[in-house]
Amino acid sequence: MTESGVKLIGWMLGAAFVGATLATPQAVAPWEMPSLVLDREATADAIRFDKALAGEAGNSPEAETLRSLFLEHGRAEANPPYETQAYDRRQAAIHYANLELIKAYGPAALEALRAGTVEEFIDVFYETGGVPRNDHEVGLLGGFPVIAEQYGLVVDGRIIAPELTVRALFKGRWNAIHRLPMTEGFSGIQLQAYWGWLALHGWGKPLEQRIDALIAFKKAGGYGVNEAAALFDLLEGNPERASKSLEAQYRDRGELRLRNMSLGAQHAALLSSRTP
Repeated sequence: MTESGVKLIGWMLGAAFVGATLATPQAVAPWEMPSLVLDREATADAIRFDKALAGEAGNSPEAETLRSLFLEHGRAEANPPYETQAYDRRQAAIHYANLELIKAYGPAALEALRAGTVEEFIDVFYETGGVPRNDHEVGLLGGFPVIAEQYGLVVDGRIIAPELTVRALFKGRWNAIHRLPMTEGFSGIQLQAYWGWLALHGWGKPLEQRIDALIAFKKAGGYGVNEAAALFDLLEGNPERASKSLEAQYRDRGELRLRNMSLGAQHAALLSSRTP
């Protein structure tokens, strides 16, 4: 047999071994959440819309008042603890300034002001990594760098979350400061970016909060919800239900990873059922 023939046989045997290994059921530890997946076109459209809306942000006295109050809040947020009286005064002033801006120019003016602030924030956050260089940037970033670290948007100084998630979490903070519901004005893909990250990547946060986020993520049409729900079952101490769910998803999707995770959940159920 020629040398090339020996190599061909060896390659075929190796490929057969790998195939058999992949096909053999192997229990794996089912702890890794699915990653947040966002539709690329919808994401691009949402960012383009925000940028276009930001271009409509005005420089009226009412808008400038709100910008000033937002920066004041950010500086206080970056230098805790809050002074309660100052906080209450500022929140009352923001509420009044919101009403004045809407009264003078309509709700769209407030939406444009928010979009403009988000765009300014994105430029600064990605340029500085969340480390302000001056007093203005301290006010603009406020406590967001701490939020970014807590929720894993930034790891070892590197931004790993999708840009739309960063935008959504900052927009939620802006809403809260301006006394609006957290996800006011969010599109469907922005809701996915917001709730999906909190549910799938919010390690260290209370499980109840992550489950609530997963429910909101599902309502927004998020991807990977059923798999994440099965893993939450594991975290809640219900490996049998997790295994059944993962097995059903394997039958539906045919992904070997899901089958092996189901076996891992079965293994966890056996371990939990044993007595010392």
